[in-house]
Amino acid sequence: MKLGIQETEHFEGVYPVIRLFDNGHNTIYLFVNQGTADRLYDLFGEDAKRYFWVIRLNNESTWSYCNRMIGIIKTEEISFLYLNTVSMHHVVYAWMLYRLPKLQTVLTVHDVNCLFHDKPRLSPRSIIKYIGKRLLSKRVNAFNTVSETVKPYLESESGGARAIFTVPGAVYEAKLSVTFIDDNIKIVIPGSIDRRRRNYEMVFELLTLTLDMPVQFILLGGGDDDYARSIWKRCSEIETRRITWYETRIVDQEVFDKCMNSCHFVWVPSVVETSICDGIPEVYGITKSSGNIFDIIKHAKPFIVPRSLVIDPVMESSSFRYQNATDIKDYLNYMISHKAAYHEMALAAQNVSGSFTIDAIRKKQYPLFESGLDKISHNAV
Repeated sequence: MKLGIQETEHFEGVYPVIRLFDNGHNTIYLFVNQGTADRLYDLFGEDAKRYFWVIRLNNESTWSYCNRMIGIIKTEEISFLYLNTVSMHHVVYAWMLYRLPKLQTVLTVHDVNCLFHDKPRLSPRSIIKYIGKRLLSKRVNAFNTVSETVKPYLESESGGARAIFTVPGAVYEAKLSVTFIDDNIKIVIPGSIDRRRRNYEMVFELLTLTLDMPVQFILLGGGDDDYARSIWKRCSEIETRRITWYETRIVDQEVFDKCMNSCHFVWVPSVVETSICDGIPEVYGITKSSGNIFDIIKHAKPFIVPRSLVIDPVMESSSFRYQNATDIKDYLNYMISHKAAYHEMALAAQNVSGSFTIDAIRKKQYPLFESGLDKISHNAV
């Protein structure tokens, strides 16, 4: 099968999609921008030569790029296109699919309400965006969500007439050694510094509550706005050296992976009810997925999440749920005193990640990765 995979924003989310389709039989064309390509080159190394790269130029409009995509798809006789992120210019992508009526397409929906419950305002741009979302959602042949917990809501909002896949936002590729608790507990809070996604006030509260405990915190994410700078400033004013942070727009992949692999817990202090896309309300775990969940899967770590966050039941065994910061403090105290209990959690995390290997996901969603949509009906997914 000849297929195209599109992505211009989430290199970490498209990486597993590429790996899953790269089964030795498919010919893969990557429609990406330069920033995404650079990060994927780092991740794939020499394997990057296995793919055909169609890179969007820095000054190239979406219209021009989609028009170029049309020419390549026709010339190369690509039969299947996987749209992994379309967050703007939906009307142009809808126009592109109109020009390619025989092309089979899947669209990953990251924010269900943003796609299906946008309301046009009086500006021409808002009206065009609203029309574009409606046209694109009708034009694609199937949808994907990266989380099983979001699938029921996506199915109900999309009308249930098309196939819905759950290709996850990460794969577990290498069995990592289990981390033991020795002198301290290292907690990583991954992800960009964003008040709409993560509750950093709770991070500082837990820092205060655990002053007399051997606990270290790492804010493993970059930022480029005033809010991120205010968080870094607060970190710099803390007298202890119990918190580490990175004053950069993006944390280097090598640094990110090293911190994730060496930590004891991943903490996701989610703002569960949020509004990121044009002020449209979303609920993490129900209408929207957290990328941090897939950091947990990729690195096979026990994790700490709010009690109100809906997660895949398969992941419950390696999670700790909390209502407030005191709950987390008490749990960490228990782990320090019962190191064998942590070892059991770490083993459970590896078992959880074992459900997300490339082979396991391919078996679950075969024949998507072998033949696209040709042999699939929506009732079979």
